[in-house]
Amino acid sequence: MSNYKQKDSEVGALWKKTGPNGEYFTGTIMGENVVVFRNRLKEPGDRKPDWRVLKSKPLSKDRPSDDSVPF
Repeated sequence: MSNYKQKDSEVGALWKKTGPNGEYFTGTIMGENVVVFRNRLKEPGDRKPDWRVLKSKPLSKDRPSDDSVPF
């Protein structure tokens, strides 16, 4: 068993995954399921964010699994 104790300042947790288009993260932030993708619109020197956080949508039978989500 882990000795890890959640701190009061923690708002969530993310897991790194790798799909056909690169790395992304899934997890929860403040009880909301999220998916985090690298910002593909960022150019060197831009002040745009490096990663984008999106609300996760439930999987349907017609939708691919997390490991094949396109960016």
